[in-house]
Amino acid sequence: MPTRVMSQLKSISDTQIPRLLSEEGLTIVLMSSPWDGNGIIMRNIVESIAGQFQKVSFYQADYESSPRLARLFNLLTPPGLLFIKDGELVHRITKPMSEGRVRDLIHATT
Repeated sequence: MPTRVMSQLKSISDTQIPRLLSEEGLTIVLMSSPWDGNGIIMRNIVESIAGQFQKVSFYQADYESSPRLARLFNLLTPPGLLFIKDGELVHRITKPMSEGRVRDLIHATT
């Protein structure tokens, strides 16, 4: 039986917005829905690189159950990959992109 790897993405919701905005450094939030194919693609990419960036916090949020979080960062539809640095949105990705491009954005933002 294959071993299941635990996700390196911590869950976050509307109730944790103050904590999210007070984090120092780069924080990446993946907002998606279970039914969203592009969100699944983005989750696989983010999960595959999360362990490579020890100084970056990685979170996941469900779009439907976190409407305040989506509105705060002007995310109109899932999926969205939000790059938040010291509480400010610096990048918003709303479509799948290559793992290399996501990694480049992380390097450019840290």
